[in-house]
Amino acid sequence: MNSGIKNGKSGDKSFKKLLIGIAAFSVGLILIILTVFVWIPEIKYGKDTLQQVDDPAASLYDEKDSGAGREVLKADDPDPTPEPEPVIEKVSDGNFQVTMSTEWNYQNISTPAEDSYVENSVSNSYETVFTVVLAEDEAFKIYESPRMPVGSFLKEIPIKADLEPGSYDCIVKYALYKPGEDTEAGTVRVSLKLNILS
Repeated sequence: MNSGIKNGKSGDKSFKKLLIGIAAFSVGLILIILTVFVWIPEIKYGKDTLQQVDDPAASLYDEKDSGAGREVLKADDPDPTPEPEPVIEKVSDGNFQVTMSTEWNYQNISTPAEDSYVENSVSNSYETVFTVVLAEDEAFKIYESPRMPVGSFLKEIPIKADLEPGSYDCIVKYALYKPGEDTEAGTVRVSLKLNILS
């Protein structure tokens, strides 16, 4: 009979070992699952490789909006007097973000184009003055803007030249200036289609 009691105790020890093994396996399996769902995406994509995309178009205000946070310039306003700004270091040579509509439609030369829009993006470091000229004759000036501080825009831009109805290939020449300085720091050129309907 003694041998039966020994087998019972031996069976209890084996059962406990089995339970401990199942518990350890379960804990290990849970840790593996957590590793897959928490650490693997970080390894795959990496914290340092993900960058927030800065889409300036996402921050543009609808023309119906008040343009909160921006200085609105009408095309016929005199040069604005910007508030003193902190010193802005020059961006890398050649970097200036152009935000504008590339086709302006005028009902006639006396009415500003409702779809005309030029912005000096908040991501720029330069103030700008832009000039619209004919592509075939750059001496023929159609419009020159007032000095535009960073974060300002113009819309409903008028024509300041006598043009017949038709379509014109134009160039918008941006002259760039460091805030508070009058020396031109660079230029940018962009194509523009100008349509005068009547």
